This record gives sequence, C-alpha cells and structure tokens, in this order.
Amino acid sequence: MGLGNVVNMSGSPGVNSFNSLNSFNSVNNPNNAGISVVTGFNGFNNIVGQKEVIGRLKNSLKRDMVRHAYIFSGPRGIGKKTVAKAFAGMLLCSNPGENGGCGKCLPCRLFLENTNPDFCVIERNEASIAVDDIRNMQNDIAIRPLYSNRKVYLVADGEKMTVQAQNCLLKTLEEPPGYGVIIITTSNYDALLHTVCSRCVKYAFVRNTDEEVRLVLGSRTGLRGEELDFIVQYADGVIGKALDVAASGEFMSLREKVVDVILQLPGEGLKKFFEICTFFMENKDNIDKILDIMLLTYRDIFISLFRRKEKMPDFADLKLDFTSSKLHFTGLKDKTKNKISDAAVSFSPGKLVANMETIEYTRRCIKRNANFQLAIETMIIKLQEG
Repeated sequence: MGLGNVVNMSGSPGVNSFNSLNSFNSVNNPNNAGISVVTGFNGFNNIVGQKEVIGRLKNSLKRDMVRHAYIFSGPRGIGKKTVAKAFAGMLLCSNPGENGGCGKCLPCRLFLENTNPDFCVIERNEASIAVDDIRNMQNDIAIRPLYSNRKVYLVADGEKMTVQAQNCLLKTLEEPPGYGVIIITTSNYDALLHTVCSRCVKYAFVRNTDEEVRLVLGSRTGLRGEELDFIVQYADGVIGKALDVAASGEFMSLREKVVDVILQLPGEGLKKFFEICTFFMENKDNIDKILDIMLLTYRDIFISLFRRKEKMPDFADLKLDFTSSKLHFTGLKDKTKNKISDAAVSFSPGKLVANMETIEYTRRCIKRNANFQLAIETMIIKLQEG
C-alpha cells in the first residue's frame, strides 16, 4: 500500500534555504523548516479502495484539468498521504501512465531516489505547522520547477497549521503560479479556515469495507481467526488503524487498562474520579485509541444485555456493529471477559447508548481543540451518572 518513507525535517523554522538541491536532501539540515522530499511510489495500482477519489484524480490529469489546490479529508490512517504521493508521482512524470508515473523519466527516477526537489512535504510530527514553514514554502514555490513541468507541495496533517500559517497560505492559494499544486491532507476538516477550504477542491475519503480491511490485514500480517476479526471490527474501515493495532505490542495492555477504568466508573467517589482523570491525562497521546476501546467495550456490554433477544435495537448512528451478537473478547484475560459480561446487569440500554454518545461527543470536542482536561472531566462525570 505504501509509497515509500517520508523523510521528516523537524528543524527550526524561519530560514529560507531552498535554492540548492542539497538543502532538500540533507536529513539533518536544520534550515528546511519542516519541508522534506518523499521517496518512491507505486502509483494507484496497489491502493485498496478510494475508487471514486482515484478515478476523479486520474480523470483530471487525463483532461488536463488539474487544479492548483486540493484538500484530502478523511480519518487518520485512511490513505490520504498514500493517494497524494501517487497523484504527485503522476503530476511530476514526463510520460504518466493510467495508474502512475512511468518510473523511467528523470523526474520519476529522482522521485524514486528521494532527490526530486519539485516534490516537497510540509510536516510536523508533534508541533504545529508554523507561519514560517508556510513562508519557506512560498519562497520555494516562487522558483520554477527544476526537472518537471510542475512543483507539488504536500501539507500533511493540515489541521496542525496555526491560524497565522493558514492565513499566510491564503496568498499562495489566491495567486498560485501555474505550475504549482498544493495538496493538504487532514483528519479534521473543521480545523481549517473557511477561506482556505473555499479555495481548494475537497476530496472526501471514505472508509474501506470490512472485506477490504480483512484482505490487507491478512496479507500483510498473516493474522487469522478471532484476532483478525477483532482488529477488523476495531479498525472501523480504516486500514492504517488496523495495521497499527496489529503491529502494536502495547495495544492489548492498554485495552485491559481501559476496560478496567470503564468497570470502575459507575457510582465511584471523588478519589476514583481523580485517579481516572489522571489515567486519561497520562495517556493523552493515545486518546483516539482509548475512546475507540471504550466504545467497543460499551458495545460488548450492550450485546451481553441483549444477546438473548431475537433482534437488536437499531442504533446505526453510533457507527458500531449491532447486527451481530458476537462479543469481541479476543485478547482479553478471562477475568476481564467475565467482568464485562457481569457488568451488563448494572446498565440500562438507555444508559449504555447515552454513554456511547457522550464518548463520541467528547471526541468531536477534542478534535475541535477544546480544553482536553475539561473535556475529559466532563465525560467522566457524565459516564459516572446513574
């Protein structure tokens, strides 16, 4: 599925050093301000799903209707950067084929060797994408392409751009050079300014089917049986999430801890409240995984409550699979499994649904940059209510 590795530049912003090829190639160069060159590509051939997005991109190139700016929006791990790199490879190629670059022309060879200065990525692993990062990009885009007919800039995780950075980017979006193409990927479209969004073509990436996730996960990891079924269910149509869980040696341990937290919530006092809050604060970087595990656990408690009924209530809006009465206990200790099953008698169906809605609401608040501690404390209080 992948298209090569990103060489992340995490140096200090503010220095404009894009006039020489060497400034792009040095991984340790502190003056590249978050801009990096990306390695090789396989085109669209090996990408699973996203047929509509890929079809539209290929059609735009075929008809010579490539726009100056795109936003690729969708869940983290859905393949936005993979598609962006494949598209960039075609844009840079001197003789692109139906599904990718030719791999033979000079721009393609340089791209494969991680030395094509006409393709750059603006990316920050943890810190925000600052206004100086965008200014450096603007200084570089003013220089005509060196080897290709276009220059392509991939702003990865665009929601990390500060408001100042987004406002700075507007100048380029409003007056782009004819050869420039900017691709912004984001898992939080609402974090982008309306003025930025209105000047870009949006492509919405959809979740893969369970069959597609199962195919990729099975072929890449060799997993089978219940463990494969659990990860497919947990991934919720996101192949990247499935592969991340399969490769993580800490996920099952984290899951045990989260389940234990959930089972301690009802009716606990102030001391337990602060202990649970501390758990969330200490695991802030894993909040998406934690919220996913919480949803899946409440789903299993719900199933335990209704598993003897012939038909499950319709709660499709929760984006959880209630069409099956199967419990996703794979990897849990027997003691934990029994606790989940026993916990069913402590909840009413309405309370379980309300808890799952509270978790989804908390996720949305965090994505909109709400105060993390306040959002978590509010969630815990609501989950503790009888």
